[in-house]
Amino acid sequence: MMLEEYNFHWREGYKSGYEIKRDIYTKVEKSAQKRRITVITGTRRVGKTTLMRQIIDSLTEKGISRHNILYFSFDEEQPEIRRIIKDYESRIGKEIAFSDEKYFIFLDEIQKLKGWHEQIKYFYDFYKNIKLFISGSASLFIREGVRESLAGRIREFYLGPLRFREYLKFRGKGEMADKPEMFRTSLETEFERYIIRQYIEIVDENEEEVRDYVRSIIEKVIFIDIPYIFRVENPHLLMKIVSIIASNPGMLVEYSSLSRSIGNGETISRVRASRYIHYLEESYLLKLGYNYSRSAVVSERKLKKAYLSNPSLSMISTIAPDQGKLVEQSFFLNMNAQFFWRTPQKDEVDMVIETPDRPLPVEVKYQNTIVKKDAKPLIKFMKKHGATKGIIITKNHGGTMEGEYGTITQIEAWRMALQEGVTRDE
Repeated sequence: MMLEEYNFHWREGYKSGYEIKRDIYTKVEKSAQKRRITVITGTRRVGKTTLMRQIIDSLTEKGISRHNILYFSFDEEQPEIRRIIKDYESRIGKEIAFSDEKYFIFLDEIQKLKGWHEQIKYFYDFYKNIKLFISGSASLFIREGVRESLAGRIREFYLGPLRFREYLKFRGKGEMADKPEMFRTSLETEFERYIIRQYIEIVDENEEEVRDYVRSIIEKVIFIDIPYIFRVENPHLLMKIVSIIASNPGMLVEYSSLSRSIGNGETISRVRASRYIHYLEESYLLKLGYNYSRSAVVSERKLKKAYLSNPSLSMISTIAPDQGKLVEQSFFLNMNAQFFWRTPQKDEVDMVIETPDRPLPVEVKYQNTIVKKDAKPLIKFMKKHGATKGIIITKNHGGTMEGEYGTITQIEAWRMALQEGVTRDE
């Protein structure tokens, strides 16, 4: 077993070298002080492993013995956790269950280990002096583990696409976010770059490099991760579904028509189309939105919208998506939107955000000029659902519209993206 190759931090003075931190870092780092298992989820390449390495650095800086920290990744091999612990114990020369010291154990990409949740439960219940961190790239496995074995034992953190402020930090331009009026022209330019560069490793890359990078992510998820977890008859059809959605972010999903849209003479049943969409969603490649209703059951039954889980992924499409659609996709994800609104008369609002008070409708009009008719769907929604505020996200136009049913605020996309709290909750 390659424990030494995974645990360079055992060497005195070693640091991972990852200095720039995601915004979620502080919350995850604080969870190291809690008994519950820390679970980090998200798709490939969003930075789950880097986050774990940064937490390890933090622990050693706080005086935790390097030899009391164990990291293992299940990406290449999947030994039982008991075997990993026994190998570790033989190296440190003690049985950790009977030690007075505290130990920190990091288990990466754990969804690849069959029966992982029962194994984790055993060590959580019987090894009172260990703190467990686990990461996974498939939400279904995490949820099943919680439901079956780990209820009340975990704290989950979702690591999504880069926020705009994070992107600026990784670009070495973080100071712009603190003085937006001074740098507004540069921020507009950076925002347009950011839309398709929401992975850390591609913030400085050209479009060709971005396209190659996201293709490699998608191919690994579709041809390696999903078949490992689910029974998939033809992964190539999954790739075709992803390509269709990539070219039209926010498309309405109707399973019968989708099954006919695969192309090249291939068709799949409505049931299989629905199942494949489910696989893509559970593997964090896809995000579904639901047509807003006061009844959750009614929302579930209506038409759904589909977005890839990171706007960068849309670069896999050979048909360049509309820039406004990419902006809509970015805000739908980063604002943790669950709903849109569409009537039989085809009035439509891009996002509906649930708040403790009233629903907040948000429309993306990524254009320079906003006219009254652009606000009509928002006004209709506000009238029907009692909302008193609405937002139009524009390209470079701000201001407000006062009306009979409330206030509609127009705000530039780059400025909206800088606002705190405009991201999905972990």
